[in-house]
Amino acid sequence: MTLQPGAEPKPWTDYRYVFIVTYARSGSTLLQSLLNSCKGVQVRGENNNTLLHLHRAITSVEGTRKVGRHPQTKAPDEPWFGASEVKPVAFETALLARFVRNVLAPDQDTVVTGFKEIRYNRSFISKAQFAPYMDFLLAKFPHAKLVFNSRRAEDVAKSAFLAEQNRNDTLSWVAEADANFAAYDKGSDKTIHMQYEDYVADHRLIHQMLDFLNLDWTAETVEQVFAKPLTHAKT
Repeated sequence: MTLQPGAEPKPWTDYRYVFIVTYARSGSTLLQSLLNSCKGVQVRGENNNTLLHLHRAITSVEGTRKVGRHPQTKAPDEPWFGASEVKPVAFETALLARFVRNVLAPDQDTVVTGFKEIRYNRSFISKAQFAPYMDFLLAKFPHAKLVFNSRRAEDVAKSAFLAEQNRNDTLSWVAEADANFAAYDKGSDKTIHMQYEDYVADHRLIHQMLDFLNLDWTAETVEQVFAKPLTHAKT
């Protein structure tokens, strides 16, 4: 149910959050569909890494405020003039609230929201940036959990538009991304690492994932999602 005209959305801190962290041609749209089959769940699709850019902006503002602690930032002829007036907490809170309201835009009956993003290979985020960004997602969004999604690299490399790209390069960035996922998952109790081939073959793994996320699901709706062909790029 979409918001009624004039109705105020509930505060962004009142939702629970699930983020699908993956790369192209990994089966992430299937996972997104499975999550959206659960009662009260509305997980959006990709948003071009909007939140990663906001995270970088927030980090920049925090750095600016640290510079502002230096005494030589008060006068209008100093290079960091005004840095002492920066309000990083207010900036962060406003950005996150508007991201949820204007990008995720949850419908009125939504309880759990979030999104899936495929831009987690080295073209978009470095290994050094990966863990801090995952920390940010889990720390800033209430009751947040992450679903890492992997697929056999050989199948990714020959899938849709990636078949036209350099195979060895694709195998390399898939391996790096999977290593990032596995390393973070190993140290967190708020993440789960899914393997496409495994859960397609055994739907009970999806049941376990939905239980881990504490979602309201039924085996019937899970099977309905698996039975429905996806309409975007095949294989």
